[in-house]
Amino acid sequence: MAKTRRKKRRTHVDASAAERAGAKECPRALVFARGRKADAVSDLRDDVRRVMEPHTAKNLKESKSNKLKDFVQVSGPLGISHFVMLSSSDANKYLKIAKTPRGPTLTFKIHSFSLAREVAATQKNPRNPAKAFLSPPLVVLNNFGDEAHQKLATITFQNMFPPINVRKVKLSTCQRAVLVDYDAKAKRFQFRHYSINAVPVGANKKLKKLLQSRNAPDLGELQDVSEFFDKRVGDASDSEGSDDESRRVHLTQDFNRIAHADSTSKIVLSEIGPRMELELVKVEEGMCDGRVLYHAYVKKTADEIKTLEQKKVDREKLRKKRRLEQEANVKRKNREKEARADAERERQGKPGKKKSPLDEYGNERDLEGEKEDDAKWAAAFEKEEREWREGDEYDAKTKSVVAAGARRSKRPRRGDD
Repeated sequence: MAKTRRKKRRTHVDASAAERAGAKECPRALVFARGRKADAVSDLRDDVRRVMEPHTAKNLKESKSNKLKDFVQVSGPLGISHFVMLSSSDANKYLKIAKTPRGPTLTFKIHSFSLAREVAATQKNPRNPAKAFLSPPLVVLNNFGDEAHQKLATITFQNMFPPINVRKVKLSTCQRAVLVDYDAKAKRFQFRHYSINAVPVGANKKLKKLLQSRNAPDLGELQDVSEFFDKRVGDASDSEGSDDESRRVHLTQDFNRIAHADSTSKIVLSEIGPRMELELVKVEEGMCDGRVLYHAYVKKTADEIKTLEQKKVDREKLRKKRRLEQEANVKRKNREKEARADAERERQGKPGKKKSPLDEYGNERDLEGEKEDDAKWAAAFEKEEREWREGDEYDAKTKSVVAAGARRSKRPRRGDD
């Protein structure tokens, strides 16, 4: 007799369940380029995506046919909290940060920028570990003011990255840092991206390199191992700097392979890139289409603002009116199409198509009301055509063209009896 398979009754704690729940709460940014000259900022877009890892779509392939509303529609199911949009014009390049789904939108003018590869080319020993991008970076904001637009910029930069719980954070996950510094005189933001490294204090630089490297050095040409440490080679990093007391910290957890808990280490920052010089030029409500709350160059009076708001209300009313008219026209054309089909079947002696007692929404159809609507639409169309023919636009040339079309429509067609 075959044995029945034992049912699993023990319950195991799903370790990844809490991580997935926390991942849903983490802010996620979608970085993409827009506009006719999106290719001009494609390299910068890739570097910004690198900064936002791991909570971003690093392999996103956007096309020129994609509209902003397409990204807004997918932001909800994918848990996207921010849009980082890069664009380029003939004169300037811009970076926009928008909070989904209802804004606000901050527009920054990019005065200058350097790509990650350009930053690495200026360093003697660039450091760009792959494991550093498995966790989000730390955010450091400096010299931000108390003005309303600067407070909004502060909140926006903070909310783009996950918050840090200092009691539960693991030091091994703090591998990168994003610094945004505000220059009050120039009114510009300096954006920098660094990798964080901890090096034991007091160790020989050669020994540090030997411990950090995973490949054993070639010591075949040396007589003694001391020659390796005494050999003068420029192995120090350009960003390592002086060994002052302010950079020394006491680690309470293991940071990497050489910086362990209960040890004193020195914090070393190495710039990864990109670096950008930004200026906040505009803040607006909504997703790039709302009321302007702040503009660096344009100032409007209260009357001008009121006039613009009234124009926006009028546009919305007109759009709603046209939408209703379009829906009514679609329904009318569908009814006319059905009437022509019924007339054709009646001419051919075929049984007419039985109309459903329900409309497209599942409600009972009002046949008498539909006939009255058809009559009203026909009368309105005839009146509009009559007024147009009596107007100034209906000149002799137009009249001759219409008459020629009418004559062509009355010509016998091939195959007609």
